[in-house]
Amino acid sequence: MTKTLDDAKNLPDSPGVYLMKDRENKVIYVGKALSLRDRVSQYFREQGSPKNRMLVRNIEDIEYIVTGNEVEALVLESNLIKEHTPRYNVRLRDDKAYPLIKITNEEYPRICIARSRERDGAQYFGPYPGSKAVREMIRMASSFGIRRCRKKLPCPPCLNYHIKQCAAPCLGEVTKEEYLDIIRNVTSFLKGKGSELIHSLKEDMNRLSEMQEYEKAARLRDRINALEELSIKQRVSVAGRKEQDIIAYAVSGAIGCLQLFHVSEGKLKGRETFSLNTAGSDEAEVLSSFIKQYYQDVKPPQEIIIPVELTDGSILRWLSQKGSKLKTPKDKTEKGLLNLARENVQMLLKQKVLAQSKGNNEALSQLQKALALPVLPSVIEAFDISNISGTDAVGSLVAFENGEPDKKNYRRFKIKTIHGADDFAMMEEVVARAYSRRKEEGKRMPDLILVDGGIGQLNAALAALSGVGLKLNAAALAKEFEYIFLPQRDAPVILPKDSPALQLLQRIRDEAHRFAIGYHRKLRGKKLVESELDGIAGIGEKKKRALLQYFGSVERLRKAGISGIEKVPGITGKDAERVWRYFHGA
Repeated sequence: MTKTLDDAKNLPDSPGVYLMKDRENKVIYVGKALSLRDRVSQYFREQGSPKNRMLVRNIEDIEYIVTGNEVEALVLESNLIKEHTPRYNVRLRDDKAYPLIKITNEEYPRICIARSRERDGAQYFGPYPGSKAVREMIRMASSFGIRRCRKKLPCPPCLNYHIKQCAAPCLGEVTKEEYLDIIRNVTSFLKGKGSELIHSLKEDMNRLSEMQEYEKAARLRDRINALEELSIKQRVSVAGRKEQDIIAYAVSGAIGCLQLFHVSEGKLKGRETFSLNTAGSDEAEVLSSFIKQYYQDVKPPQEIIIPVELTDGSILRWLSQKGSKLKTPKDKTEKGLLNLARENVQMLLKQKVLAQSKGNNEALSQLQKALALPVLPSVIEAFDISNISGTDAVGSLVAFENGEPDKKNYRRFKIKTIHGADDFAMMEEVVARAYSRRKEEGKRMPDLILVDGGIGQLNAALAALSGVGLKLNAAALAKEFEYIFLPQRDAPVILPKDSPALQLLQRIRDEAHRFAIGYHRKLRGKKLVESELDGIAGIGEKKKRALLQYFGSVERLRKAGISGIEKVPGITGKDAERVWRYFHGA
């Protein structure tokens, strides 16, 4: 949250757009900046005008969107002002849109300037920050032979033909294929593939200048300037008709931030940001969890662009029923938007990590005091057990240092000596195995051991430590009431729900649970694959997993037809036929 000069100093020194909000979370001002940090700081340093003084008094929060350059910031500022109509903004350009280049949808397309995109099948490029460069580009395109006139063909030639500014399809002096080839060259440049053309024009300009053909060289110079201005990357307003959401996220340990860009009618309309407690989840799990939760109550757009592919067939089918689909970026504009979202979410993550580190120090100090620990619990290790009626039982150990996950010291265990559902005995086995070897090797011990459960699990862990000749600080965190149990104390420690110390313990406990559950599911899934699908000739481990991941269960796979099985990534037609025959005895 940015409300003071000190907050503003933490903003990135990058171009972008800032959105000032009031107490009701309504956008009251949108501005652009070459440096977000410097520009926003000015509001708190220099409140000269009555308008600015009133504006600053009403600021409750300031959000920002980082852009690649000033042009992107300028176009995005315009889009957001029209979207939010902020109270303290002057409407830009009398609400006129920025200019676009339009290539019409005709048998012999023409090029012209436009102020808005229409549903007419034409190709649109831009918007651009000014019309001067656009008009120069249109004049240059005309010199390549593209027509500008509105006349219906065929017709008598116009002035552009006589001054060699049109290939004259009206006279039939150029074939349709030749004319469309000119169109392709120009659209190729407008799509960002013009570096070779600019390089060639510069060589021609230098040659003409050496020949003292200064007037011709000057005309080429104007063309080059126009091309270079139009070549500036713009990711905040793109051609297209589809409604799209762009999802990007960044993770540091258990802290995650997610950015959701909303694109409508080719324009970036807005964004939402989310904080995530990832608990060490991988990318696919983070994305799938967010998509399921967010679009449960929100109508999804036609396309959701994500950074990595998801192969979970249930999510794909669920979105398809809602008229939406997932896709990774395919073209330059989609990749540009995803990169823009990534830049912003990484900036946001840096700020959250900084805030988290300060919060962790406070939480650790509170925890030391609440549990009467002799030292600050900088290193905390947590244990959890996962099993179903004692089958495929596993244990997990997760390590946190200074409040952040230390994944290189995570460990997982298969229960070896206990049969049946005896959580206490399993906890004792895992804790003993974890520290007996570490004691022999003389490695560092944790400042605090946390076990998931109540006094029974705690006593089991203490028995394991005693058995290997160790005396370490230990505690148990019970899920039902979030009570903290300590050795040789009858009454539990009860911390307020908003206590940073309790929240840190919950985060560590939840990470141990996630890690144990993940290992348990992996073992069960492997056994399921081996037992249910082992008899299918030609279907190896990788394909078995792909089939189960896509269909979600063996029963759904059993009911699928050959054509449905073929849709699974990595499954060929022959594979699909083998699977179908296996289940139907054909």
